Amino acid sequence: MVQSRELAARFEAYSDWRRRLSAGISGLHEWLSQQELADAQADLKIQHLLERLHQDKLVIAFVAEFSRGKSELINAIFFADFGQRLLPSSAGRTTMCPTELLYDPTRPPSIRLLPIETRAKDGSVAEFKNYADEWVTLALDLSSADKMSQVLSQVSQTKRVPVALARKYGLHDDGGNVLAPLSAADQGAVDIPCWRHAVINFPHPLLQQGLVILDTPGLNAIGTEPELTLNLLPNAHAILFILAADAGVTRTDIDVWQNHLVGVDPATKAGRLVVLNKIDGLWDELKSGDEIEAEIARQVKNSAQTLAIPPAQVFAVSAQKALLAKVNGDDALLAKSRLPQLEQALSEELIPAKRDIVGTATRTEIRTLAATVRSILDARSAGIQEQLAELRGLRGKNQDVVEHMMERIKQE
Repeated sequence: MVQSRELAARFEAYSDWRRRLSAGISGLHEWLSQQELADAQADLKIQHLLERLHQDKLVIAFVAEFSRGKSELINAIFFADFGQRLLPSSAGRTTMCPTELLYDPTRPPSIRLLPIETRAKDGSVAEFKNYADEWVTLALDLSSADKMSQVLSQVSQTKRVPVALARKYGLHDDGGNVLAPLSAADQGAVDIPCWRHAVINFPHPLLQQGLVILDTPGLNAIGTEPELTLNLLPNAHAILFILAADAGVTRTDIDVWQNHLVGVDPATKAGRLVVLNKIDGLWDELKSGDEIEAEIARQVKNSAQTLAIPPAQVFAVSAQKALLAKVNGDDALLAKSRLPQLEQALSEELIPAKRDIVGTATRTEIRTLAATVRSILDARSAGIQEQLAELRGLRGKNQDVVEHMMERIKQE
C-alpha cells in the first residue's frame, strides 16, 4: 500500500504547509497591530484570509453511470484500511443520491439525509443545509464496522411512488422518460431515491485534513439535480470519470463529459482523470499476458481519443481487486489491479496543483495588504518630513512660537 501511504503523506504535507502559512499570516497581523499599521480594512482582509485557509477543502468528485464500480473505487482508494467496504458496493445501483464524505469537528460522526420530498419545495441543497430540521440524522457507531455499513446503506434506499409524484419531484417527465435512476414502471408506479442528498461526517485522517469526496448517483441524476451541475461539480478540484473497461466510452458518457465535466473550456480537462474500471473482466486465462495488455492499451487509447484527452489521463484499473489486495496484503494483486498508478497521479498532480492555487491566491492578498501598509508608511513619512521642515523653520523664532509648534507636533 505504498501509493496509498504516499497519497496520505502528501496530503498531510499540504495540510502542514497550510498551517505554517496561517501561522505566518497571524504573526504578520500581530506585528502590524503592534506597529499600528493595521486598519479595519486590513484586519478584515487578514481575518478573511485566515478563515479561508482554515476552511480550505480539497474536493474530489466521482462521476459514472451505475454499475461502473464507482463506490468500490472510493473504498479501494480511501477506506481499505478498515478491512471492509465503508460505502455500499454491489451489483446494480448503490448510490442513489449525491453523497458528500467529509469531516466537521463540530458534529458527531453521522450521516445526514435530505428527504427527496424537499424537491417539491423551493430551495437548493446548499440552502437546505442551513435548516437542520429538514434533515434526518443517523449516528455512526465507529466501534462497529457492520453497524456503520448498515447505516451508510441508506444512500442506496429507494421507494415506490406513483408516476405523478415522481413527475412532481422532477424525476419523471411528461413523455414518460425516466430522468433519474428509476426502475421499470409497474402499474403506474416507479422507484425513486428516498433521499435527495447525503452528508457523511466521518473522522477519517484525510477527511480530517480537508479532503471532501463527492459520490454522485449516476449520470442521469446530473441532469435532474441542478446543485450538481451549477455548484458541486464545477467547484471540484478533480473529477474522476469512471467508465467500464469492456464497453469503453458510450454515447451517454460523451454527452455528460462534453456538457457537464469539461464544458467549452479545454483547460478544465486538466483536473479530469478518466478511469477504465473492471479490467479484471479482461483477464482471460486463455489469453497471454501480452494479449491482455494489448487489449487494455487499446481501450485506453480509444477512450482518450474519443474524449480528446492525452492517454496519460486515462487509467485502467480494477477497483474490486485493488480493495481485495489491500485488505489481504497481496502486493502482487495490487500491482496487477493498476490502482497504484491512479493513486500516484492523484498525489503527484492534484495536491501540488491545489497548493499552487492556494499559494497564488494568498500571495495576491498579501501583496494587496503590503501595498496598503506601504501607503500608510509613505503618508507617515511625508508627515514627518513636513514636521522636520517646520522645525527647521523655527530657528531664530521666539520661545512662545517654538513651544506652540512643539505642542502641535505632539498632538499630531
